[in-house]
Amino acid sequence: MNIERHENGNIEVEISFTLMSYLALFGAICCFGGILYFWVIEGLNIFSIQIIGLVLAGVVLGISGIIIYESSHFVFDNEKSELRWHKRKYFRAKKGTIPFYDIEEVKIDRSDENMKEMLVKILTKQGMISLSDSYMLSSDYNVEELVGEVKSITGLGIDVSPKNRAQILLDLGQTKGAIDIIREEMEMSLEEAKDYLGL
Repeated sequence: MNIERHENGNIEVEISFTLMSYLALFGAICCFGGILYFWVIEGLNIFSIQIIGLVLAGVVLGISGIIIYESSHFVFDNEKSELRWHKRKYFRAKKGTIPFYDIEEVKIDRSDENMKEMLVKILTKQGMISLSDSYMLSSDYNVEELVGEVKSITGLGIDVSPKNRAQILLDLGQTKGAIDIIREEMEMSLEEAKDYLGL
């Protein structure tokens, strides 16, 4: 995991589990190269033990390389008050944008109470999203420190009213986000929310 902290307050997180995937895929390619060598150059029967063993090893390594491939990129944008994310797993890619006011909690999920393997999970109004699907070691990546910074930048843990939170967004120039907070949390119409905020 690579964490970049920018001068404007943005936090950028990149997580990649691609090296082991590439090594496994390279191993699969080597296995199939070995099959060609034994079959074409050595003239072994296609059903010989050596070739069957290489086929099985190549298939296992190839599937393993696909399964363990994972990369993700998260940007906590302090200026726009939003989280932009992009994740790739297997052959699937997903991305999205989440306003900070939709983030309800950032927490650490531990694999075991005695282990330092952790997942960082972000609870939003649309559901849960994790920084990665694989556990990370906190001692190597300062996971607890990252969670504290994310809570700070998103304003979690600050007990303020919807009007005060909306005012913070207005001060940042995020008028739409401010109106959305008032409309959703105070159950007002668009016009009522604008009047309430003096817009």
